[in-house]
Amino acid sequence: MTLPRSERRPSAERVSRSVELDAGPAEVWDALTERALLAEWLADEVELEAEPGGVIVCRYADGEERRGEVELVEEAERLAWSWRREGGGPSRVELVLDAVADRTRLTVIETAPAFDSAPFGATGPLLVGAPLAAATWNVPLARLRAAVRLVLA
Repeated sequence: MTLPRSERRPSAERVSRSVELDAGPAEVWDALTERALLAEWLADEVELEAEPGGVIVCRYADGEERRGEVELVEEAERLAWSWRREGGGPSRVELVLDAVADRTRLTVIETAPAFDSAPFGATGPLLVGAPLAAATWNVPLARLRAAVRLVLA
């Protein structure tokens, strides 16, 4: 039996964003994993243990905090973690680096399970949690450009 569209329940929400950076994957990797550089683009204060099973904690100026666990580390290629904010639903963030000539394309993919009990936007992750969610990673990615420049300096 096929459920009517209104009764179908998606298994996950997924959004991705890509940006090309004027640096090689090794330099971009530094901006993605070094504590001081993470604070330049991801959150006001970041703790990251860049190893499987490591901790990630992001604290924002508005008092929000997201905590999670690193799931995947492939140096200069991929970094993934699962996180959630207090009272919010979990999501998985994957950062994928691809060398493009003398630059790097970074793709951020954020995936979260669909929940039965509340509208997804009420608790959602950074990418898919707000009405203008598709643009939510745009600010951190723009700030990442500046962090990569610091690596190159």
